Amino acid sequence: MKLAITIITLLTAIFVLPAMGESAQFWSDQANEYFISGDFEKAVASYDKALDLEPNSTLLWNNKGKALANLGRIDDAISCFDKSLAINSSTPEALNLKGIALSQGLNKYTEAISFFDQALQINPSYFDALIGKGMALGNEGNLYGSLECFENATLIKPQDPTGWNNKGVVLKQMGRYQDALICFNKALAIDSSYEVALQNRESTLQDLDQTPQSSPSMSTQDML
Repeated sequence: MKLAITIITLLTAIFVLPAMGESAQFWSDQANEYFISGDFEKAVASYDKALDLEPNSTLLWNNKGKALANLGRIDDAISCFDKSLAINSSTPEALNLKGIALSQGLNKYTEAISFFDQALQINPSYFDALIGKGMALGNEGNLYGSLECFENATLIKPQDPTGWNNKGVVLKQMGRYQDALICFNKALAIDSSYEVALQNRESTLQDLDQTPQSSPSMSTQDML
């Protein structure tokens, strides 16, 4: 059974803009409603109308980029994140979002890691950036670097099951099955209906039943 590692998708929370004038606020609120309902085409159109009125809003550019990413238009999404960064190059969210788009959307892991690192330089406790970097490192085969990211994530947000699940995935790939089970159980103690952790625990239990006493070899084949 293939392990399921939890991803930080671009479908992240939309934040309501502060009052910028009724028209911009109206279009932003409408776009957010479309986004939440899953109508990303209409969300993009409404964000465009808001941006016509507030072209220097990094929040609007980031939100439009998220909607485009959900449509699979990764290059267009990255263009939005770049425009956000052109307005404010030290915005951790835009740096993180670009890293996610590069990593999860285009499989450009090395380039993505550089953006996660920039976000983490600004905010070392940025949970989403740690998860994103951990996944990118794992995809590159750097399990020890990946594990360090997920360990830090669990320290920052010990009540978020994502970090525990992902840490368990790396430990299982290292052959540390008992340690992996502890992590999956911690994730499930936080959220008993967390499907990926349930799948990963079951897979790990099956591997334990079939694994000889000798030390297993390290593999990243089924990690991500």
